[in-house]
Amino acid sequence: MKIDVDLPPFDQLLPNAPFTELHTRIVDAPIESVWPECLAVTADDVRLLGPLMNLRALPAKFSGKKAPSTTGPKPLLEVFVREGFVLLRRDEAPTNGRASVVFGAVGKFWSITGNAPLAFDSASRFLDFDEPDYAKTVARVDAVDLCDGTTRIETETLVNGTDAKSTRKFAPYWAVIRLPSGAIRRSWLSAIHRRVP
Repeated sequence: MKIDVDLPPFDQLLPNAPFTELHTRIVDAPIESVWPECLAVTADDVRLLGPLMNLRALPAKFSGKKAPSTTGPKPLLEVFVREGFVLLRRDEAPTNGRASVVFGAVGKFWSITGNAPLAFDSASRFLDFDEPDYAKTVARVDAVDLCDGTTRIETETLVNGTDAKSTRKFAPYWAVIRLPSGAIRRSWLSAIHRRVP
């Protein structure tokens, strides 16, 4: 899917989102060495991803549905897009000491079996989506040159309901998944760090 929008600043994608998470890590290497690994890190590299996603998929398996695979040698970002996330920005190289990937999804994530992201044929359709009774999430992976030979890598997630009712529905789900979700993100940053030469 082609990125067809000029993306506003990340914090304006879901302003006042009540569900947020930010994780950072310092890598002792220049951004030119770190950013390619941010793009290339695979699902297999992220040690906690497979076990925790398999746990999340148990209800679907018990109901006879095929759960998506979140393991393998492909770049993790490609896996996310294959599973329904919308790519909103992808910097192939750092500019002015920073590089970013931004992606998003819409779904009824609190649903036991019907929680797959909706499909969108363009980034602009995703950004414009406001149908009630869904949750909308955006996430980023950034690398920031600290100008001393080191790089800060960051992952941030924002989630909000498309209406007040869906925000209330999402809250109990967030309470359950926030800790494992954070563990996956920290594992993701660790995987990037391990890959840096």
